[in-house]
Amino acid sequence: MDNARSISRTYRAAIRLGEDYITLEETITLPLEASDEEVQQAVGLGWRIYQAQHEALEQQVRALREAHPLPTPVLVRDPDAPASDKQRGYIATLQDHLTWNNEQLASYAAEQAVDLVTMTKGQASGFIDELKKLADERVRYSTENRGRSNENLANQPASARQMQALQRIAEKQGLELESVIAQRFGVQSSELSNEQAGLLLSELQARQGRSQS
Repeated sequence: MDNARSISRTYRAAIRLGEDYITLEETITLPLEASDEEVQQAVGLGWRIYQAQHEALEQQVRALREAHPLPTPVLVRDPDAPASDKQRGYIATLQDHLTWNNEQLASYAAEQAVDLVTMTKGQASGFIDELKKLADERVRYSTENRGRSNENLANQPASARQMQALQRIAEKQGLELESVIAQRFGVQSSELSNEQAGLLLSELQARQGRSQS
């Protein structure tokens, strides 16, 4: 059994496909004693794989939606009859998706003029539609915020640890770091972004590996 300690980082996004929710994940795992160069290389590679998978999945979702347009809304039979067990079960499922407690659900129902105890099939159908909209908006908001957060991180200036790691590996390879940065990105080291530093670390690490093989 391998007792080596390690640390993992997971990129995750929730995507809605029809009535289902798909979670896309990409995880990188490194031993605790990994060097700064190895960490930056793994993070950069994991992020690029995650972005590629995310974009591919979104294209598939768009293609499926275009090929299968939304069906005509189903008419509720006996709209004045009491809400069915199936409708109540679906409301409970949406409540879980929204992570609401019973008080929050009851409060929202009151805002919609719906009595959860005596509601009819017609009222339950409309209430379900509103809950689905809220659940969809929450997933979309979470995904967009996560994307903006990752984008902001990529555009931040390179960290001191990244620059130190770049300097060390450049010295090992007999390279002038400022010249390498200018040639690769057309900027000075003080203008290097977090994402650019990660890419350059990966490239220099790969070059070092080839020279040692």
